Amino acid sequence: MKNFLGGVSIVLALLLAAFLCVDSFIAQPLVNYALKRGTKADPMSPPAAFEDIYPYPNKYESMQPRPPKQFRRANWTITSFDGLKLEATHFVPNVNPSSHKWAILVHGYGCNQRFMYIMATYYLGHGYQVLTPDMRASGKSEGKYLTMGVFEGRDVAQWAHTIAKEDPQARIVLHGVSMGAADVMLSLNDNLPDQVKAIVEDSGYSSLKELVAIRLIDSVRYPKPVLLGASLFMREYAGVFLEDVDPLKAVSQSHLPILFIHGTADQLIPMSMMKDLYRASPSKDKAALTVQDATHAMNDAVGEPYYKYVFQFLDHYV
Repeated sequence: MKNFLGGVSIVLALLLAAFLCVDSFIAQPLVNYALKRGTKADPMSPPAAFEDIYPYPNKYESMQPRPPKQFRRANWTITSFDGLKLEATHFVPNVNPSSHKWAILVHGYGCNQRFMYIMATYYLGHGYQVLTPDMRASGKSEGKYLTMGVFEGRDVAQWAHTIAKEDPQARIVLHGVSMGAADVMLSLNDNLPDQVKAIVEDSGYSSLKELVAIRLIDSVRYPKPVLLGASLFMREYAGVFLEDVDPLKAVSQSHLPILFIHGTADQLIPMSMMKDLYRASPSKDKAALTVQDATHAMNDAVGEPYYKYVFQFLDHYV
């Protein structure tokens, strides 16, 4: 019996080794394609997957708005828990330069802080001090791999602590879009300062593993075991498992006021994920905004109606 069990163990070990060798041809390139920053030509560019999502000339530069020049600004820098230099821009509102209302605006996958500058203008006009970070492995911040919200969430929490130290009377809003929404939701796993008063998640996913299964495994018909391989290689290179990217769990453990926003025409992240997040939240102060015909991460394109709803919600808590 002992020899039989030993033989089974050896066979299983060989099968696992064979699986990992075969899977490395699919899963490892998949992880690098989706999460690794830069190319040989430009080590600071977004992951290759982002480049394929927006296949038109000079797309990256043309999509980035200029900073709101009419507002005073300063560069901020912190060192992350794992030693990365992270950068952000602090904008000061003209209406009330000493305002204690703050917003941390968190960009999405493959983007940088400049993608949040239009949103920053609305918050500044509403009297908020605004911080727009370049998240890790994005913009001017250091880092090689995205973690789709896990380490980014810790970075968001650290930015919030930095503001709280700068202004102990601060009342902070965390507002993220797409992967940025996952970042702010996963920051709930960290020890956020008491100065954080509300969360806005726009176009976020409830579970990365589920999203990958929906959008990658089923659509391109990769074999299901590749999901396991992708998780293992993600852990090896990015430092987290696929299963760690779980905003649903983070939201289910927080009572902070939270606004969920999603577009009805979002073809990347299903509306059902927003509904799952809303149901999971135990907060007594939660709300949901559905934007008719809005595609992924384009809910604020409607302009004033979007921000009117956002500020009506936030004005209760900030």
